[in-house]
Amino acid sequence: MDNQHQKIKRYRELNQDEIDLINEIKDHGEVTKKLLQKVVDLRMSQQDKVLNDIPEPEDSEQVLNQVEESIRCINIAGEALQTGQMWFVRSVALPDSF
Repeated sequence: MDNQHQKIKRYRELNQDEIDLINEIKDHGEVTKKLLQKVVDLRMSQQDKVLNDIPEPEDSEQVLNQVEESIRCINIAGEALQTGQMWFVRSVALPDSF
């Protein structure tokens, strides 16, 4: 549907510079998402390696704990970055609603 934003309360018309900037921010968000996934992939491969090559049980436990903590950190970072992207777009869109 064309111009559907006009049917939503509290949305305003954006000029082309604002539209371009929001699209750039959204593209940047996709790059950030891919970067986060690279870290997850790295940690998962490290975890698999530890599980397949268990040298000493206490060593593997430490590495697995580190991988688990890293994944927790990645999840927190992902949430914070996603929230930041939303606020970044909102700073350009300037909606007049809560």
